[in-house]
Amino acid sequence: MKIEHIYPEDNAMIATHVAMIKRYTTGTEADGLPDIVHVHGCWKYQVVKSALKAYREGARLVFSPHGGLEPWILNERRMTEKLSKTLLWQRRLAEHAYVVIAHSTIESDNLGELAWNPRVETIRNAVVTNSITEEAMARQTLGIYRKVMDSNTLELMSDDSRSLMAMMLKAAITGDRRWVTLAHPDSLELISRSMPDNEWRNLLIYAEHENVRQLIVRGADLLGMRMPAIDPGRIKSYLPTGYQQPQTRATQVVEIVEEMNRSLPTLYHLVALDKALRSGGVDDDKLIACMEEKGMQKYFSRILQLLKEQTLLDDGFLPCAPLDDKQTQSLRNLLYNHLKI
Repeated sequence: MKIEHIYPEDNAMIATHVAMIKRYTTGTEADGLPDIVHVHGCWKYQVVKSALKAYREGARLVFSPHGGLEPWILNERRMTEKLSKTLLWQRRLAEHAYVVIAHSTIESDNLGELAWNPRVETIRNAVVTNSITEEAMARQTLGIYRKVMDSNTLELMSDDSRSLMAMMLKAAITGDRRWVTLAHPDSLELISRSMPDNEWRNLLIYAEHENVRQLIVRGADLLGMRMPAIDPGRIKSYLPTGYQQPQTRATQVVEIVEEMNRSLPTLYHLVALDKALRSGGVDDDKLIACMEEKGMQKYFSRILQLLKEQTLLDDGFLPCAPLDDKQTQSLRNLLYNHLKI
């Protein structure tokens, strides 16, 4: 986890605050593109510009206003300058942040009323109060960094980890490793590798958020893969506003597809659909006729393409040919990004 701090160096109090954090978080200094950019202070265009550039390059933002967005500060600026443009880029920074850190309960409450970002954490500032030590402040800040990196972990997973996840799901759904090892000749090499613990962590957190963790555990066991002792249910993450762990009571193909069409495709629903298609009770001709009647034929074909990618559904269980077009890519983006902050 590599951290870069961006702050106005002419502000002595903020510079001291940053130095305190760095003193107790050695080894996290960024060399190259950072994982997290921690932005301190407000109203410095170059600071915001640098932070948003890092965001576009893939860094995750943490924002500490250091009191710069308090109501009296905003009122003072309204009287002394044209505020609209300045507020626009300052707000954009806050909205793009995974979390905004307040240094007091009052600041936290005011940031909540400002409503630029629903994720506000409070850590007292050891520069201005004796109620917290430098070390405790730094450790709490490090905990927030960890929480940021434990969010939307699909984005952090390697291609190999994503491939292994699909293999584990297929092994668990079928209950037999041979459905993986015989159908996918490249699988044995991937399975035999020792996946790093941080990759397991990302995979298991994502599986928890998609409600497929038990399948991943079962699939890994069937494939003989060593899984580290990580309980993703106890790991704190930031999740999009309104997030709910995917669930469904639907068991029939048409019901599952209709449910996905009403909301969005999730890995959990794809797994449920894979199971339904493998059940052996599907009449392909009647199913396709039903999809056409409901105007969902092309949508269904696009979902089948996602199934081939995410759960490795075999061609013999496909009721019709998958469709991979621009709309399929849009569905793929929804699947990949619905946990994104």
